[in-house]
Amino acid sequence: MSDKISPEQSTSENLLALTMKHRVESLSLDLTFALSKPWTILFGPSGSGKTTVLRTIAGFVHPHTCTLIYGPRDRILVSTEDRLFLPAYQRPIRTAAQAARLFPNRNVKDNVKYGMGGSSHAQAEQEILEQIMHLMRLTTLADRQPNELSGGEKQRVTVARAVAAAVAFDGVEKALLLLDEPFAGLDSVLRDELAIALRDWLSRWKIPVLSVSHDVGECHLLNAEVIRMAEGQVMEQGPAATVLAQERERLLARLG
Repeated sequence: MSDKISPEQSTSENLLALTMKHRVESLSLDLTFALSKPWTILFGPSGSGKTTVLRTIAGFVHPHTCTLIYGPRDRILVSTEDRLFLPAYQRPIRTAAQAARLFPNRNVKDNVKYGMGGSSHAQAEQEILEQIMHLMRLTTLADRQPNELSGGEKQRVTVARAVAAAVAFDGVEKALLLLDEPFAGLDSVLRDELAIALRDWLSRWKIPVLSVSHDVGECHLLNAEVIRMAEGQVMEQGPAATVLAQERERLLARLG
């Protein structure tokens, strides 16, 4: 990181392109898509392969057949044809899983700070850390230990740590942020407030996001690009208002 970290330091548009075939138990994934929007959501029912796709991009799954290209320089992260598989720790990707995983011996603030990896530019790092703590409504929880947190609070810390890691990433490309149902378990008011605040803040830093959700309202709220999945395949990709129009009508009908 530079002495004065600025969200305007990089103007390059990030792009990820994925083609993969993989089998997980009874589910066969066979899909191709590309990312070019600030926030894209993998949408679909449980068991459609969304989390497997995220874990493949992160480097936690070795797909049977895959080509994964990232960034404006078309960096190849995976090519099974060429027997190339970049390990997770070398990828310009940061991730937050759905299940919160925190260091039990670190308080909230230190858990979030861990994502930044340490820097010689302590003042700049501290400013960003404070912004993220405020953004994720964690300031008043800073000194608490993980065993003192609710499930929703733990999830917010996990997301905050991944956000910190993405912003602090020091590489040629901006880091891609992967979030698996980042707002699950939150009440609708807090979810809406956090989603909008996080979207706007990450947009300033030009950090692209690929998240997982099965919440129609969340997709519309974020005004996201949506990749609708079913049974391991991409059924449709486009703006939430277009791709999820029928789902929204059904939801409104159920609500009366």
